[in-house]
Amino acid sequence: MINFLFAWPAVWTIDTFGRRGLLLFTFPNMFWSLLAAGLCYLIPESSKAHLGLVAFFIYIYDAFYSPGMGPVPFTYSAEVFPLSHREIGMSWAVATNNFWATVVSLTFPRQLRAFGVTGAFGFYAAMNMVAFLMVFLWLPETKQRSLEQLDYVFGISTKRHMMYQLKHSLPWWFKRYVLRKKDVTCEELYHFEDDNWTGTDSDGDKTGKTSGFEKENNGTGHIDHKETARIA
Repeated sequence: MINFLFAWPAVWTIDTFGRRGLLLFTFPNMFWSLLAAGLCYLIPESSKAHLGLVAFFIYIYDAFYSPGMGPVPFTYSAEVFPLSHREIGMSWAVATNNFWATVVSLTFPRQLRAFGVTGAFGFYAAMNMVAFLMVFLWLPETKQRSLEQLDYVFGISTKRHMMYQLKHSLPWWFKRYVLRKKDVTCEELYHFEDDNWTGTDSDGDKTGKTSGFEKENNGTGHIDHKETARIA
């Protein structure tokens, strides 16, 4: 019931808050709630708080899982592959998801014996923070993008995307939300308003897409779009 009810916020926010935004919001909350559930096992079983707190934090964990890791991976998998390979790509994505879910299910009883309940819960809580870092560094946002724009988005190299997050996005977030500076701005990685991200022939038909592999000017902090990569 919790999984069903808390999946509904994703219906309204996955195209506004974004796929990346939902994951970045839910992973840290999945981390602390699962860790808290594991730590509650340290409470003596004779205490009435033991079972109640474990169940409470598991429910909290499930509530954060539902709008993030529940629907987003399948939505994202359907967008990341080009049309010519989308059926095969999506099939492999679902198969991979189910394969690792099976691995977790088969290995968890042995992990419980080896780590204990608190240790096993703590291990998977830590995996949520690993996933958070991976999403922050490597996962582009795809909300409200056309197929042509997605070609441009995924035309940006993973290294370029990672350096942008570390050099532009993260410092901006720290200044804006930690130092509370409201006048700071963040340089955009994607510039869909520019003409250099798509090419047209003399008849106005699209001949291909160009992806701006943005690079910083010498110490200026601005992004130069002169270097582009052609996507056939």
